[in-house]
Amino acid sequence: MAIIATILIMKEYKTKATEKNISTEDHAKVGISIEFTYFEDYWKKYDLTNAVYKTQEEYENAVRNYINEIATLLNKQDWYEKYTGMNTLCLELHINDLDDGSAQGGISSYKESKKQSTFTYDLNLSSIMFKNNRSQLVHALSDLVITKKQGISSVIEEGLAEYIQNNLGMGVASVNYGIDIHNYLIEYAKVNENANLNKILFDYIKNNVGVTSHGSGNSNMISASESFDYKIINEYKSLCNDSFVDYLVQTYGLESVVNIIDGYDNSIYYLYNQNGLSGLVADWKQFLENYNCKMTWDEIDARITELKNTQGY
Repeated sequence: MAIIATILIMKEYKTKATEKNISTEDHAKVGISIEFTYFEDYWKKYDLTNAVYKTQEEYENAVRNYINEIATLLNKQDWYEKYTGMNTLCLELHINDLDDGSAQGGISSYKESKKQSTFTYDLNLSSIMFKNNRSQLVHALSDLVITKKQGISSVIEEGLAEYIQNNLGMGVASVNYGIDIHNYLIEYAKVNENANLNKILFDYIKNNVGVTSHGSGNSNMISASESFDYKIINEYKSLCNDSFVDYLVQTYGLESVVNIIDGYDNSIYYLYNQNGLSGLVADWKQFLENYNCKMTWDEIDARITELKNTQGY
């Protein structure tokens, strides 16, 4: 699959879109073409000392290369065919000033032009891409390529996107800062489950890893406590989901995880465990029980501090 950039458009920030600085590359059209749009000239707005991509051209080349790498890794070279009738991808880059790197991409709208059908994909990324030499670009583009299916947990999809981020992109951008995900999860739990409520919630989350919704019972338990730390619990959920998917890839192979996501309903899990998702979760928990951690939490904390000191945090 060849992907080409056909139009570069700069949009006025927070105003109605206006087309200017238009240029066209004359390449043979194969597969799908890419149109890049921006709501602001981010390469002039930010100090680029620690920027991942110091020019707009570097960013656009990275997007093209990553999409090809992701599609090849997942054996989904025809990924764009799921967007029926669309032959142009419009990537709109939105940068926010959240420093946690949590903002991802998402399909926001479809639009039609007179000459060709275009689908628009919002890349909502944190300004850490410019400030702190971190980027979740691969995760966001993985969400674009991965097939979405009804009935399969969205956290499995997110876990796979994070797996790809760690293997193709900048692992440092993930919630575990590039440190072994299972080691990080185990040590994170040790230092954060001292409070009784956290211990109860941590056990609940681990037992329900891979499930999109944790149900009203969990919500009631949360609202009953004034001391509940949402940030810790949400981070723990992400770590569990990412660890679970990484375990599935290690155990059954990447192709099997892609097959799970491509499955039509939760019955797909029974192909890999006679007890379905609950059986896979039980096996994953046993895997963590037997896991040989290489780093203590103090060593992990020191590593994160080093990263922050050397990468412009």
